[in-house]
Amino acid sequence: YPVNVNLIQHQELGSYLIDAGLDASYVHNPLGSMKGFMVKGRLGRATQDPNTDIATILDREKVRIKGVFLTHMHFDHTAGVLDLPKDIPYFVSKDEPYANFRFFFHGDHFAGVDEIYDIDLAAGIELPPLGKSVDVFGDGSLWAISANGHSKGQIMYFVNGIEGQILVTGDACNTRYQFDTGVGPGGFSSDLEQAQETLDRIIAFKEQYPEVKLVYGHDL
Repeated sequence: YPVNVNLIQHQELGSYLIDAGLDASYVHNPLGSMKGFMVKGRLGRATQDPNTDIATILDREKVRIKGVFLTHMHFDHTAGVLDLPKDIPYFVSKDEPYANFRFFFHGDHFAGVDEIYDIDLAAGIELPPLGKSVDVFGDGSLWAISANGHSKGQIMYFVNGIEGQILVTGDACNTRYQFDTGVGPGGFSSDLEQAQETLDRIIAFKEQYPEVKLVYGHDL
């Protein structure tokens, strides 16, 4: 499955990413930059075609990003940070743990990043049926939405765009097949019951607002 990275462009504040995907090392190594004695037995393999990592694409398209919003901190969504600028803000849920366990498995994807900024979803407002939400830019154009289950601090992002509305689900809903069958994220989730509840809320939201496009964590 692809590892999706999303580019959003704010007409006043500039360009931002949602997630970072895989770094260029996956072109030659199916485990990328991950190290540790549990890596080969526990982590999935991945591939990255040459020149398809997000840093190369941004350079080719001459896009300078102002920051990165992360849905969660699993390695397949953070590895691309290795190739991105370090002097920009990176945002993640206040409750999100970074899966970086020295000796066991680690990628050190945030090496050189001075600070990771927290989004306090508990301080947000209720946007039913999705749940606690934070107006990221303060103008209603981008909302961070609590989506716990796949990870403790999983975030979805609702893009209230000029040309349409998009819900970036991250791994709260990995694929269209998962959405169609109603079966929540599986074994690598922190809380399977909570992950299922989050998927149920996404399905209910789509039923109420069929015009909103869903962008899944691992599906085109």
